[in-house]
Amino acid sequence: MAWQGMQAADRKRAERVIVPLIFLVGLLTISVFFSLYIMNSGYPWHWWGWACGSALFGMSVGFSEILSRYRDEPILACTTNGGVSYLLLNGALSLAAFWLLCRYPSIFPSLKGDLFLTSVAGGFGAVTVFRAKLFTFRASDGKDYPIGPAIVLETVLKTLDQKIDRKRATDRQARVFQLIQGLNDFENTAKYFQASLNSFQNLTPQEKADINSVIDEYRSQKTATWPDGLKIMALGFAFLDIAGNENFDKVIENLKQFLTPKPPAPANPPNPNQP
Repeated sequence: MAWQGMQAADRKRAERVIVPLIFLVGLLTISVFFSLYIMNSGYPWHWWGWACGSALFGMSVGFSEILSRYRDEPILACTTNGGVSYLLLNGALSLAAFWLLCRYPSIFPSLKGDLFLTSVAGGFGAVTVFRAKLFTFRASDGKDYPIGPAIVLETVLKTLDQKIDRKRATDRQARVFQLIQGLNDFENTAKYFQASLNSFQNLTPQEKADINSVIDEYRSQKTATWPDGLKIMALGFAFLDIAGNENFDKVIENLKQFLTPKPPAPANPPNPNQP
């Protein structure tokens, strides 16, 4: 009842505290049960060390996937609830793959007895293994549907990826909308963004071409009826992809100074001593 009576802003702040707290308690609980299982499993400690290494390899695979999808702030994307869940799921899959490879060495006989290679194979190959289809079902409409762990796995990973995307979209919309307030000159804003690209030392020609194509798109007749503020906002999202939060904030700050009309220089007063 008290939760329903809270204001939306207060509820959102509470969620930011409660959700990570629940996650932390759950993680600690799992760690306790995991430690108890280790002590009673009969596996040597070095086996569990390689198992943890396999999980870390799997998490690094998930991390690289997030890096490739959220170019502006990939680290922030990883720290969201969806990002952490995505990494943990990849780690859990790798741990399961490592256990299967050790439990059934006949799957890959060449890995038998080599915990290092088993850890690497389980870590970097788990997603491939679990995404494999067991068989294909052909429906009455003639379409083929893969049957296997891939159905559940891809659905869960896609759901988590969408959750990350929505969180990042919310943050990006708030940042761009707030910072572009007062900017209504699309042409000079676009030119300034183009000039700012030269501040990057490792920007690829393709990334520069992407920004230029966005600018050309909003200069075309298709968006002729759009107000300049909307065009600037759309361009801001594209520039944020390659600039990141800190650089984007600085570019907008400098842009506003650049577009601010400069006061005319004061005229020199006449010199009374000059004839």
